[in-house]
Amino acid sequence: MLLASKYEEIWAPEVRDFVYISDKAYTREQILSMEKDMLNQLGFHLTVPTPYQFMSRFFKAANADKQFQLLASFIVESSLPDYSMLKYPGSLLAASAVYVAMKTLGKGEWNEVMEAHTRYTEAEIRPCANAMARLQRKSSSASLSAVHKKYSNPKFMEVARLPAPAGLGED
Repeated sequence: MLLASKYEEIWAPEVRDFVYISDKAYTREQILSMEKDMLNQLGFHLTVPTPYQFMSRFFKAANADKQFQLLASFIVESSLPDYSMLKYPGSLLAASAVYVAMKTLGKGEWNEVMEAHTRYTEAEIRPCANAMARLQRKSSSASLSAVHKKYSNPKFMEVARLPAPAGLGED
């Protein structure tokens, strides 16, 4: 709880609060010692990189404007709750979302610069991009519609209403 609250909360509880809620079953020193042991066991690796961390780098390489960034964010957010997308690493999800956004908006191309920054060739991202384009096509009628609703708002430039690119994800 102490580690999780330090990571997630703006104002984490103090160690004395944990001593109190454990009814003094543990001392301050024991709690801090366990925290240290847990962090050492985890190698201080508390999270994994998400697609968003990769996308911020890929946006720079793609020279992405606001609409492009919002569209790629919509595409990746639409894919996250889909079980079939779990097989793809975050970096590939991010690269594929950027690729689908490029194709949707007709802005940019998958070139040596994009390959250098993403470390993926167009052929490597194509299967994931096809799956994302299929999800983009059916997002308005998907059972989980919150992401589509969010990105249909003028605040998000209504990017969810843009048609999926021709030639991607078509069966």
